[in-house]
Amino acid sequence: MQSRREVQRAHDRGSALRTLRNIIIAILLVLLLGWSIFAVSNQPRAEAKRQATRMAEKYAHLQHPQHFYIYNRESTFYTVTGKNRSGQPIMVIVPQKGGNIRVLKQNAGLSAQQVRAMTSRNRRPTEILKVAPGVFNDKTVWEVTYRNKKGNLCYDLINFKTGHYVQEINNL
Repeated sequence: MQSRREVQRAHDRGSALRTLRNIIIAILLVLLLGWSIFAVSNQPRAEAKRQATRMAEKYAHLQHPQHFYIYNRESTFYTVTGKNRSGQPIMVIVPQKGGNIRVLKQNAGLSAQQVRAMTSRNRRPTEILKVAPGVFNDKTVWEVTYRNKKGNLCYDLINFKTGHYVQEINNL
């Protein structure tokens, strides 16, 4: 016959194991829920990337896709960078709602790194949030999104070929 103390110890051990099991299940459920939310929220971007890459491969003979950008202003443009059949670095800009696909040689204008450096030097932001190529007033531009020293959101549009500022929006 078991003493009352032995019965209590056995009950406490079982209770501790159930608590540990419940904590592990809760952690796994939270991780699964977080992953599900991420996968569902990222799905439109992934689909846009797939379609833009397919179009770039078909019309610009893109061989090795490297980077994908989304530009939103008056219209949305998807850009895929990579190399063509000749091994030249190219940038393919695909409008979201149809229209002409632009194929540019990357060495015909500024690179993303050059635009970042230019913005850092001229604007002295606390953080550069995004650099993306797109089309503004029928010209290829780089859109730079950053936070200034006051913490305000700012946008610069920089001409792809000349490096001149096309538009500046500060302190949003």
